[in-house]
Amino acid sequence: MPELPEVETVKRQILPVVAGRVITSLEYIDRRNIKNISSKEFKRKIVGDKILDIERRAKYLFFKLKSGNWMVIHLGMAGRVLLKPDKYVKIIFGLSGGKKMYFSDTRLFGKIWLYTKYPELGLGPEPLEKSFKLGDFKKLVKSKRGNTKVVLMDQKFIAGIGNIYAAEALFVAGINPKRRMESLTDNEIAKLYKGIMKSLKAGIVHKGTSVSDFVGAIGQEGTNQNYLYVYGRKGEPCKKCRQPIHKISLGQRGTYFCSKCQN
Repeated sequence: MPELPEVETVKRQILPVVAGRVITSLEYIDRRNIKNISSKEFKRKIVGDKILDIERRAKYLFFKLKSGNWMVIHLGMAGRVLLKPDKYVKIIFGLSGGKKMYFSDTRLFGKIWLYTKYPELGLGPEPLEKSFKLGDFKKLVKSKRGNTKVVLMDQKFIAGIGNIYAAEALFVAGINPKRRMESLTDNEIAKLYKGIMKSLKAGIVHKGTSVSDFVGAIGQEGTNQNYLYVYGRKGEPCKKCRQPIHKISLGQRGTYFCSKCQN
């Protein structure tokens, strides 16, 4: 599933193309991704509206429309927002100036909603916001109990972190994913904070991690998979100590770590 860096990559690629354009047409190839409104009503309300801006909130894209409505897209497992079509396109947005935006989804787990006001989705803080300081993170950690990696992936705890970046952040911090959150010292919490920032920022710089279905808005894969420390590297040598990377299951998710570097 695309995580914060992948969705941020898509936002940065489509924003300069679609911002300021009117949605002039809407064509359905499959209507099942439209969720909180009928597909007919969605089309009636969206066509003629203007895209003013796009925000990313956690793993969601928020399209700010001139009408005051917000179109929210969640990519699910394999959804894509594209500027060039692929063979899995489900919805085509015609835009003024002859441009088009495509929503593609091989598995139909992606979702599109239309809200009449900015939706509050019950998400935790954005880790890359300038206002999110180490002190804020410490307070969050001190308020939680449970497995550290599982807690990191809880979107109500902190927004946008999934399986890939939780594993990477814990490696950077030197913390074993089996550790419980309440066992972390202040020094370890500070290391984890830095690990989260480093891992997410690297994912954005490298335009996402393409280990499954992810491609950016122009159809190109990201390159962050070439820089991962542990995720997807079972049996391969640790980039620090050369011991083999282990894989276990935590919270029903495959979890990668180095038993020597992570304590």
